[in-house]
Amino acid sequence: MQISSLYDTESGPWNRHLADLLQFIRHYGERRITMDSCRRLARLTPELLGQPGVSLLVATVRGQYGRQLSGVSFVSGFGKESCLVAVHPLYRNKHTGTALLAAQLQRLGCLECSVASDNAASLKMCFNAGLVAVALNSGPTGKPTLLLQSSQHNGFGSTRPVNQTEQSAEPNTSQEGDLLCRNPS
Repeated sequence: MQISSLYDTESGPWNRHLADLLQFIRHYGERRITMDSCRRLARLTPELLGQPGVSLLVATVRGQYGRQLSGVSFVSGFGKESCLVAVHPLYRNKHTGTALLAAQLQRLGCLECSVASDNAASLKMCFNAGLVAVALNSGPTGKPTLLLQSSQHNGFGSTRPVNQTEQSAEPNTSQEGDLLCRNPS
């Protein structure tokens, strides 16, 4: 599997690539991708893709007829505006989504996303990529939704780098029965 950024400055190929990705998401997103995220992706331009906090990654595998799309991930506003991942069914449970999300995190430095609490596969993907649950909210459809963030978030809406010595210096004060999801406010 190869993960790469989709960035083509020519309008013809860009529009064709974007249309193919939107069709892939509609077909394999299993109706879990919000309309708002799809609209943001549909309006994406190469100029917008160059802005901080915006990233579009694709996962491809070598197939009989060349490289074939196995997954897509789009992030806008470091995930506060949009954070979506769609994986072809043949490549699910093979860490394709986790690899895409981890690549987004590495590329952007920090990441945030919301996942419905009944979407176990997406929650597992986010946790495996290193995100942690920080709040429980009501999602766009009224379902309980977990807010997940990378460990680089400081809880006040901004981000800061976290170095290894700082992470290891934090005492582990959790006790059995403590809540594992903490609200940063």
